[in-house]
Amino acid sequence: MAIRLPRSLIQFIHECVPTYQAAQVLLFFAAHSDCDFSAEDVVVAIRPAVVTVRVVKECTSLFVDKGLLRQAHGRYRYSPSIEDLERGIGELALAYNEKPVTLIRAIYRIADSKFQAFGDSLKLREH
Repeated sequence: MAIRLPRSLIQFIHECVPTYQAAQVLLFFAAHSDCDFSAEDVVVAIRPAVVTVRVVKECTSLFVDKGLLRQAHGRYRYSPSIEDLERGIGELALAYNEKPVTLIRAIYRIADSKFQAFGDSLKLREH
């Protein structure tokens, strides 16, 4: 029997979490909600997870756009703009801690489906 994630979490991942590294970065910010960080700070603090400054910058830019973080002077702070985002992050944290393999599979399955949809749209344009 396959372990499933809540539909609301799948939707949150689809909208806000493009990769497993992005999930790690977001959960780092959520766990340190009383502090602000530069991208470089996150790379150092998130160890032993391996993430580059470029990836952190891409993630933080996405998270600011999605209303998950706020940015000022090159520093970022956890700040979900609406309650539904806070709930999604809570579900993400629970899955990360209790069902990590299921979470990883879900993130990659969603990413694969986005790439497939993109590839399909390119094929349609060629014809």
